[in-house]
Amino acid sequence: MEEKPLKVADLELNSKSFEVKRNGHEVFLTPQEFKLLEYLMINKGRIVSRKMILSHIWEYSADLKTRVVDVYVGYLRKKIDFEAEKKLIYSIRGFGYTIRE
Repeated sequence: MEEKPLKVADLELNSKSFEVKRNGHEVFLTPQEFKLLEYLMINKGRIVSRKMILSHIWEYSADLKTRVVDVYVGYLRKKIDFEAEKKLIYSIRGFGYTIRE
């Protein structure tokens, strides 16, 4: 059975080939950025907290601060939302992050 790529608006993520495309153009991500984007897309429309992201992506260790999530979301925004008309990644003040169309 073939796995369907995850889609949010014109953003597509293929977990098998590790390809990400926005508006048909390939987006190059680091492994951590890829995992973060995949987690956001799986939880499309839901707010995920920094702690949820840390425990899922970095398997939360005491020496990691929630600030690392903010930094990586910033990296993703530069690559995914930078020149796009429609932004997809949103900060929910006091709660965390979400991706939505």
